[in-house]
Amino acid sequence: MYYFNQTAIDRVPLEIIQKAVAQAYRLQQTDACHMPDRIHVCDQKNTLLLMPCFSDAFVATKLVTVFPEAPESGLPVVNGMVILADNHTGQPLAILDGAALTARRTGAVGGLAVACLTPESVKTAGIIGTGVQGRSQADFLLFNRQIKTLWLADLNLAAAQKMARDIERAHPDVTCRIAESARHLVTDSQVVIAATTSCDPVFEADVSEIREKTFISIGSFTPQMKEFPDAVIQGADAVYVDTMLAIEESGDICRPLADQVVPKDRIQAFSSVIERCVDTEKRTFFFKSVGMALFDLTVAAAVYEWGISENQGQLLKA
Repeated sequence: MYYFNQTAIDRVPLEIIQKAVAQAYRLQQTDACHMPDRIHVCDQKNTLLLMPCFSDAFVATKLVTVFPEAPESGLPVVNGMVILADNHTGQPLAILDGAALTARRTGAVGGLAVACLTPESVKTAGIIGTGVQGRSQADFLLFNRQIKTLWLADLNLAAAQKMARDIERAHPDVTCRIAESARHLVTDSQVVIAATTSCDPVFEADVSEIREKTFISIGSFTPQMKEFPDAVIQGADAVYVDTMLAIEESGDICRPLADQVVPKDRIQAFSSVIERCVDTEKRTFFFKSVGMALFDLTVAAAVYEWGISENQGQLLKA
């Protein structure tokens, strides 16, 4: 059995991670997996998630803790581990750092949405939330599009400034700017990605102000959380979710539905666009991700197979 820590997982090429996420959507579309509903256990603001999944070849289980106030102690919001096993013998194959795997696979989920729902000519983008997940979103955004100006917004100015420096160091052709507010970021961006755990919309806008933009919500995974105002889902030409469970799990979807802002039949599975082209010119899109265990399975399997071929990871001997 192998162990893959953050350093090993971060070495995996972004292309491999994103292809694994695309494969997860294909398995989802063809029902070639068994994915029980995730288990949520909440304790005040904190959440414990248990996410099992089975494919023909593998079984994976992720145990995750989400503690929104952890950054106050200098620690990440998300922690956990993923166990990958052989689905024919049940033998464990690998233990993977759950926070690192979650960051990379969720970054790839956002990146794939960028690839499918934005024009190739897009040059400006904004990221709201500059924690670990915000940085991963930036990595996959820049992997998929040649962004020239990247706006950043965060309540923690120092975190936004550090992310700006890190990105400009890694991507010399990108200019990072700190937005005065999330609303200013939206005004100046063609793509808007939110990676927060906010319970209230992080900006206000009218439907007329969100036209011909792509909005990607990554952070809100409970009914109490909501990153975007109703204008986004109301004004979008198409609304996609990574799993239809988002209708129940995310406040960005369930709250507008409950308030009859949009009908339920407006919500579409993102897996439907993986194999077909979508006209992205002068259109408005909203993509909502709550994550699913199938992403963890396919990405963990990809990391494991890459690690074996590239002699990466630590072999744990009995």
